[in-house]
Amino acid sequence: MINDIFNWCVRVLEIMAVYTGMSYELINILIFVILQPLLIIIFFYLWLRERHKKREISDFYDFHK
Repeated sequence: MINDIFNWCVRVLEIMAVYTGMSYELINILIFVILQPLLIIIFFYLWLRERHKKREISDFYDFHK
């Protein structure tokens, strides 16, 4: 099953390479070296920002009790 999933992913990357004119390796680098870490950083920042907002709101209500 793992091999099937891997082979399917490789086929998707190969099809993307044909349609975009980029190489399989370049698409792989763009996705797993640039895009994925960038998304992780963005979502971590958004999570921290929401956590900070929630803390400010709870501190505000705790202060006015």
